[in-house]
Amino acid sequence: MYAGLVLFPLSHQANAVTASEQIHQSLSEAITHDLAQWQKQQDIKQLSHKFELRIPSSAKSLSPCNQALKVSPSKGLAYGRVQRKLSCPSESWSLYVRAMVSVTALLPVAKRNMQRDEIIEKADIQWRKLTLKTSDKYILTKESEILGQQVARKLRKNIPIRVSYLDSPVLVKLGDPVIIEAALPGFNATMAGIAMDSGKMEQAIRVKNTSSGKVITAYPIAKGRVETRF
Repeated sequence: MYAGLVLFPLSHQANAVTASEQIHQSLSEAITHDLAQWQKQQDIKQLSHKFELRIPSSAKSLSPCNQALKVSPSKGLAYGRVQRKLSCPSESWSLYVRAMVSVTALLPVAKRNMQRDEIIEKADIQWRKLTLKTSDKYILTKESEILGQQVARKLRKNIPIRVSYLDSPVLVKLGDPVIIEAALPGFNATMAGIAMDSGKMEQAIRVKNTSSGKVITAYPIAKGRVETRF
């Protein structure tokens, strides 16, 4: 997620604390930093967290570090089971420390169970605070990413909405009557047609001009409307 090592300065005199305390402080700051970055990237308005560090017992025998510990960059999710390498160049020691990080976020969710092919409207959405699982890696965090989308697989209420659960809606279905819009500099025309394919926004489909019988390529731009491109 982040290139290079991250340095977290120690807030106490090196001789006043143990190596275990330094490790606890530095890793706590690193985890908090990662979560803040992730929250910003995901545009999550409210987020809380808690974590439990599992510092190896061997840390008790390490000499305190007289400089900022180096913390390896995170890999993968900022929450769940995480592992980071901490090292002290001045004392020539390093070790891996694990942590269990729990995150609760305010997210948009479905108010009701929704079936495949339903279109999500504003009345279908509510906001809830949810504790995330590691399987919630690719989730939608903004209403604008959800409203107007089509349910691709059954969506249960009050759970994080994953990207794979939604798809762009089908604007034109096979056999639908459509309005064909044609535009050139100084020229605009509309014609009636019949869709010979189903299509989503900006997806090329075949449309038959009702008057001429000619089959053309057109692109859905709204429900029941397509446009030609020259």
